[in-house]
Amino acid sequence: MKKPILLLTILLSASIAGPVFATYGIQTKTKNCTANQILQDSACTPGAVLTTNTAVICKTGYTKTVRSVSDSTKKKVFAEYGIPYSQHSNYEVDHLISLELGGGNDISNLWPENSKIKNGSLSKDNFENYLHNQVCKGKMTLVEAQKEISSNWVTYYQAVSAGKPITPTTVTPTQTPNPVPTPVVTPTPVQTIIPVVTPSTTGHPAGVTGKCNDGTYTSAINHSGACSHHGGVSVWY
Repeated sequence: MKKPILLLTILLSASIAGPVFATYGIQTKTKNCTANQILQDSACTPGAVLTTNTAVICKTGYTKTVRSVSDSTKKKVFAEYGIPYSQHSNYEVDHLISLELGGGNDISNLWPENSKIKNGSLSKDNFENYLHNQVCKGKMTLVEAQKEISSNWVTYYQAVSAGKPITPTTVTPTQTPNPVPTPVVTPTPVQTIIPVVTPSTTGHPAGVTGKCNDGTYTSAINHSGACSHHGGVSVWY
């Protein structure tokens, strides 16, 4: 049971991950292909990749070193799409994934693109140039460019022509957090301690030892010299 389970796991993973471009180079039809429309018949022309190396395709003169499609292959392409080869002047045997985007010369990457219809070969050539420029400037991966040109390329092209982003980006507004309130510190009132003076029950201030003749008091311990500037001692306590 391991193989069926493994196969199911692969299929589920592919469905979750979204479109999988694993059909490059594999034709599921080689005749009765739908012709004379903007997009290729993906069953006959799924695309084929020769390289995914950005440094390779961005090298000047690269396409001249790999371009190789024989007349016999071109005639076979027309036959698959049911178009008489005598009408080939109205078409361009086009690489779905262009050579400048790492496409290959395999027949699975070729189709007779009508040059007389709107968004035909000229529009696609312009979009290929745009993608090549984006890849070589580092604004897009080569793999992503290959996916765009081999799927519904005209949708991407129209978006670019209209100045719209190819992949809409949802921007979540930045929320400014509520400021943390600064705690209000109420200062503790300073309490002034007023000493309580217990009144003397003897009729004179506590701690004095005598009263001078001028009415002041003395705290002198010895009688000698007490109240010397206040008329002398009137009474000792």
